[in-house]
Amino acid sequence: MIASHRVNISTGIALRFAPQAKEPHASARDAEAIWSRLSRAQVIRRHALTALGIIAIAALLWIHSAWPEGGVVNEGLEWMGRACIIVAILGRCACMLYLGGRKGEDLVDKGPYSVSRNPLYVFSVSAVFGIGLQTGSLIVGLVLATSTLAIFRWIVGKEEILLRANFAEKFDRYCAQVPRFWPRPSLWRSPEYVTVDLQGVWNTVRDAAPYFLAIPLFEGIEAAQQAGLIHARLWLF
Repeated sequence: MIASHRVNISTGIALRFAPQAKEPHASARDAEAIWSRLSRAQVIRRHALTALGIIAIAALLWIHSAWPEGGVVNEGLEWMGRACIIVAILGRCACMLYLGGRKGEDLVDKGPYSVSRNPLYVFSVSAVFGIGLQTGSLIVGLVLATSTLAIFRWIVGKEEILLRANFAEKFDRYCAQVPRFWPRPSLWRSPEYVTVDLQGVWNTVRDAAPYFLAIPLFEGIEAAQQAGLIHARLWLF
């Protein structure tokens, strides 16, 4: 029997389908139909995140931090945001260490996936929160992070349909033990050795590096506001 192997990098879903599977759960045809619906949902997710980014940038042109420029709080928020971005990039790389080279495991539940079912999304929210803090406003960071989390909650619901259809009781046990988003460090489990996909790790760093573009972007907006080229209409703490 020839089996096909498919991995969803954004979520850590690793599945292996057989054309004439005899498992008691979803058939290969059902699984492919679910994958098709999930693929369409992922496209909507990407479009939603792109739209959120465009709307945020357009809105933030007219928003300024209410904290004194150069003050301890303003600068502290910006540095905290940079730390969140760094944590996000390192965290996404850690996820790839456990995703890359997985040959025998179908449901990834080790490493970051042992403390959160969706660690890649968690780290992405951390990055968005950090990007928002580059404005020097905690409110902006929280609004952007909450909006991003709302999008991820929607797509995770779609992904869980696929996982439950293919893994049934195994996935139910995983859900009962591991939280959907917020990590529970006490659950950490990891094999002694992992097979590392260096290309996958490099791709993760490359794709996440543009997070740092938020720093010069918002510094430029701030400079334009101070020069009078853009007039802020809303000041947020």
